[in-house]
Amino acid sequence: MSMEFPENLRKTKSRIQVWEVLSEAKIPLTARKISEDSGVWLSSVYRALDAFEKSHAVSKTVLKDSQEALYAIASPGHHHYAICMNCKSRTELEGCPFGDESALHTVDHDFVVVGHVVEVFGYCKKCRGKMQKSPHSEEHGDR
Repeated sequence: MSMEFPENLRKTKSRIQVWEVLSEAKIPLTARKISEDSGVWLSSVYRALDAFEKSHAVSKTVLKDSQEALYAIASPGHHHYAICMNCKSRTELEGCPFGDESALHTVDHDFVVVGHVVEVFGYCKKCRGKMQKSPHSEEHGDR
């Protein structure tokens, strides 16, 4: 199910191809994976992703200890996700730890908060099961 291309952006062949790959993806993708799946040069993928991110059509996540960012179509509304560090799946968190932006303020009250991002990293149930069953973890007694 393809998502509709952002109205506020100029349609180019490479942007359309990148958008199609992202909108069909079940999990967030790296720019490298988007390039492989779309056939678009990596530099053009990065330019398209930059435009999508600036227009708030795509969300960008950088996993802890990772060199590559993950990109996904941004969902309308206020959402936070837990992202599996192994399979890159996203699970929506229930509620928001901050309530709303009006509850957030700096110590000196000299900064107006207009938004926030919460990133939670861990391992999904499926990946935890695989990790517990792996021969490597049994050799070392890790569980």
